[in-house]
Amino acid sequence: GDDASAMDAEMAWGGARRVRNPDPGRGLSSSLRLGWAAVMAGDPATRPDAALIVLGDQPRLDPAVVRALVAEPGDPARPVVVARPADGARNPVRLEPEAAPLVEAATGDRGLGPILDAHPELVRAIDVAAANPDVDAREDLVALLGEAWAARVRENQAQVERFREAPDGRDFYASVSRTFVADPRRDDDPVLDALLAIAHPGDTWLDIGAGAGRYALPLARKVQEVIALDPSDAMLEALRAAMAEHAIPNVRPIQGRWPPDAAVRVSLGPDPVADVALIAHVGYDIEAIVPFLDAMVTAARRTCVAILMESSPASAAASFWPPVHGEARVPLPALPELLELLEARGDRPVVLRLQGERRRWSDRDELLRLLRRQLWTVEGSAADRRLLDAVGTLVETAPDGSLALRDSGPLDLAVVTWVATEFR
Repeated sequence: GDDASAMDAEMAWGGARRVRNPDPGRGLSSSLRLGWAAVMAGDPATRPDAALIVLGDQPRLDPAVVRALVAEPGDPARPVVVARPADGARNPVRLEPEAAPLVEAATGDRGLGPILDAHPELVRAIDVAAANPDVDAREDLVALLGEAWAARVRENQAQVERFREAPDGRDFYASVSRTFVADPRRDDDPVLDALLAIAHPGDTWLDIGAGAGRYALPLARKVQEVIALDPSDAMLEALRAAMAEHAIPNVRPIQGRWPPDAAVRVSLGPDPVADVALIAHVGYDIEAIVPFLDAMVTAARRTCVAILMESSPASAAASFWPPVHGEARVPLPALPELLELLEARGDRPVVLRLQGERRRWSDRDELLRLLRRQLWTVEGSAADRRLLDAVGTLVETAPDGSLALRDSGPLDLAVVTWVATEFR
């Protein structure tokens, strides 16, 4: 169609041969026939055993489904093999050369569907577990990516429940809140520099998951007000202590989660509540990420900002999972998945990639508190003894006496800004 040149550039894959449909208005069947002719052209002795017909609006096609179709033996009497998920769809489709009359008979925009209905005796079906939904509109893609995000979060949490020895407790961050405290006067933080560069003196900022005020406090030194929202008593206690210590009065701590419930909404006031809505290392474990982002956009007058790592902060403990629990840690979604979702939403994110410092811990006790929290072990258990053994091999002491994970490097992260318009 009209996007043919742009599509050619996007699909410049090595080994790929693209065939242009000069009149796509004739429907999907015309593209099917053109592709089939290109695949089956030439000497019959060298033509392929089959062609796989895959639809371009199904980006979540499972490779296992493709492998199953390709592995099916040939059968000239039944030259059509279809994947049949539980939702009743019939694609992708594998066609053997004997299916040529069916391809030629296809018309309009429905492709092979009506032809296969008329000739069930020529079709073999392989039942597959994976669904393969169409993505026909932006909202379809957003929903699909949101569900993929949610599935990762659920799988990560299910893994925790298989190995959990310790409950989360009333306040998950109570034992480690002090590790999130940072000097609001620091001048060696490139992430903070990026935030201050987009902050205006008259701004109100909403810091969602503000923690102990790592960014809320230094931002408050430049802007009119920072609303610091966090569900943790311990984090907010550390924030208030830092506000008093550094004489920073214009931070308004609010206890609660995001999106806001009725009680938090009373404290926040009507939307938009701020000029800028910020999340810093928040969202990795949020299952309902699409409503979370929707509420974030609605709360901001001007800009949304997200600070995320290439891998979630919990991945610091990932190398300990195999020696402690006997399997690799299921990763949470992180920066790549957020960018994909924002692009799908039409939010046009601007990405500033930065390299943070190598992660360090002041002493063994601080490190063990974090590791036990991320591995859900109880001190003295068999799993905890394996953890202590692993610390001996996976952790090293830096010249300044701090501890770091052996072979770990600086953290890759980004400051992402966007102004959503289409989903407002």
